[in-house]
Amino acid sequence: MPANRYPEIAFGPAARARQSAVGVTRPSVSDEFALEGTDAALIRRADHFFLSSITESGWPYVQHRGGPAGFVHVSTPTRLEWLEFRGNRQYVSTGNIDHDGRVCLFFVDYPTRTRLKVFGHARAVEPGQDPSLISRLRTMGEKTYTGHVERAIIVDLVASDANCSKYITPRWDRAYIDDLTEVHRRQIDELRGG
Repeated sequence: MPANRYPEIAFGPAARARQSAVGVTRPSVSDEFALEGTDAALIRRADHFFLSSITESGWPYVQHRGGPAGFVHVSTPTRLEWLEFRGNRQYVSTGNIDHDGRVCLFFVDYPTRTRLKVFGHARAVEPGQDPSLISRLRTMGEKTYTGHVERAIIVDLVASDANCSKYITPRWDRAYIDDLTEVHRRQIDELRGG
């Protein structure tokens, strides 16, 4: 298995100079790369992430991607896949991927205050190119998507990094709050004798 290329990707000469100037050293070589089990679990339960691609003019471009929990499939410890749905119809991210497949995906799990960056090479797969892939990716956690699919995106990962949890405000979704509230409602009903 190849090494995690995160130091090579993130720590260029300017970053290394800045690190040296403040007395920080970061590794230049990493262990073999594969998503850790906890990182794969974070991705599988995500209902959104941010996708960064590179424009033809060399600028970074960031776009939001969302769906039901489980819409991003971790098909192997070094591959992610998801379906693309109709959006604003600008196709900037898709065009960027067609031009230069290098991408970075940024996941945040707000309840645990965990964030994860993954880097890889992306490619678009049109529905007619691989109908079985499209069919498999329609299953998203506990849901099956039956609507129109624009394409699938496959990302072969080369690096990842989990940052510290500083300054991430914990947030919970409605389902979690409803479940928690229901537990307290039952306790109150029991105390009232009902």
